[in-house]
Amino acid sequence: MSTTSRKRRQGRPAADSLVLDTRSIVRSPGAMTQVQRAAVLPSDIGVELMRIPEGSQVDLDLDLTFVDEGVLVTGTVSGRAAVECARCLGEFTADVAVTLTEMYAVEGTAAADGAEQDEVRLLDGDLLDLEPALVDAFGLEFPMSPTCTDYGHSDCVNPDTPAPDGVSGSTEGRIDPRWAGLAEKFGATATDEGAE
Repeated sequence: MSTTSRKRRQGRPAADSLVLDTRSIVRSPGAMTQVQRAAVLPSDIGVELMRIPEGSQVDLDLDLTFVDEGVLVTGTVSGRAAVECARCLGEFTADVAVTLTEMYAVEGTAAADGAEQDEVRLLDGDLLDLEPALVDAFGLEFPMSPTCTDYGHSDCVNPDTPAPDGVSGSTEGRIDPRWAGLAEKFGATATDEGAE
């Protein structure tokens, strides 16, 4: 982990709701504690067209398990994302969730020494910071080009948006634009094709 990111983590107050205190876990391999509570995001999480805004609440449903070299975090984090449709540019919200399986290693252990290569995160003393894990998890989960129909809407929320093929209105007598060149070359019409 870079010095900059370590300083940033150490500079954050322990009261931050995404920073979890692991002192409640018995220091015995397999010992576990549950975390089920709401947390507030200190910054936006997501991609350009889909994000959970800063200050939004997310629900943590996590198990923290003590293992030989640190703490294993498993469970789900859910919230509500602001979405901008890539097709119609309309805005709506959607329920979202990610499943976490993250290892937080104690500094000085073999797992911590290989953290950069093995995608293992580091404990900050007895504290673990969920924010970087959530940034990665939601960033991978959210599509780069979300659409209204991806999230339960039968049509785009903006009613003036053309259909996905780039045309709108009545389809009677219309030739699929992908075949229009062939239809023109051979003199076929939509009516002719429908009669076959």
